Amino acid sequence: MSAISTVTSVRDPFQLIRQHLQVDSGRLPSISVDAQRDSVLASDRAERFRQDLNNVHRGRVLTEFLAQAEMHLWVVPLVLSAEKSSYFKSILSRDEQERAGRFRKIGDAQRYIAARGSLRSLLGEYLRIEPDRLQFAYDAFGKPRLAGEEPLTSIRFSVSHSDDLALFGFARGHKNGVDVERIRPDIDVAALAARYFSPNEFKKLRSLPPDHQREAFYCGWTRKEAYLKGRGEGLSFPLDRVEVSLTPDEPAMILKASGDRDVSRRWIVQHLSPAPGYIGAAAVEGRDIAFRCFKYEPVS
Repeated sequence: MSAISTVTSVRDPFQLIRQHLQVDSGRLPSISVDAQRDSVLASDRAERFRQDLNNVHRGRVLTEFLAQAEMHLWVVPLVLSAEKSSYFKSILSRDEQERAGRFRKIGDAQRYIAARGSLRSLLGEYLRIEPDRLQFAYDAFGKPRLAGEEPLTSIRFSVSHSDDLALFGFARGHKNGVDVERIRPDIDVAALAARYFSPNEFKKLRSLPPDHQREAFYCGWTRKEAYLKGRGEGLSFPLDRVEVSLTPDEPAMILKASGDRDVSRRWIVQHLSPAPGYIGAAAVEGRDIAFRCFKYEPVS
């Protein structure tokens, strides 16, 4: 089983942590949490999370704040002020800056800078490391991970972005994946489902009322991608060999996956509505994992 929670009244969760860890407050953009149903799935566990923040002790590494049985999900807007974009660019590695310079469209470059800069800032705060000192390694499928020794490698993360929104997932020692997609009205979801969904999924999708099929398609797509990213294979693994639940009204689950007999027992999936017009999903390997959602809002 899993639970998902968010903070409803703490304006800046890391402000409490700074008092104990002596983090440079000038380096950390403000962080707020949006508990509205259309932004993230909320729950009744905000009080426990508030207590977690108050119980952080002096000198402890911030990875202890990210508990072993938790996955933190961050909704990250990718539209930034020029000042904040300049700062984020300054903390990127040389390779990342060069990649940003290769984008043909300025908007794509700015979104890339916002995503990588936000990722570095959050990881830096979890690990109490200056964000420009973080180094990444990449697996055979291009998924990034932190390079180095413990405690750096203890945090596993996943990244997804679509248009002006990104979704990050962080967990300690658990494989995890996230996916977010903007719902596009001009896409033929039936044709895509016929190509990428299993016969059972396609049949179920077509049995739904026509006005529900688009949302169900995106629910299925994001759940598949989140699981495959967590598994470490991404879209190199055939999507029709993974079957998932399809609608927001039923529990998000991986029903079956080729080569993973106990997938529904070993992996937990969480449906997300991170912003109007977007659908997301998170998947984590483990049991009794609590999902906690935040919205990251860098101050201009």
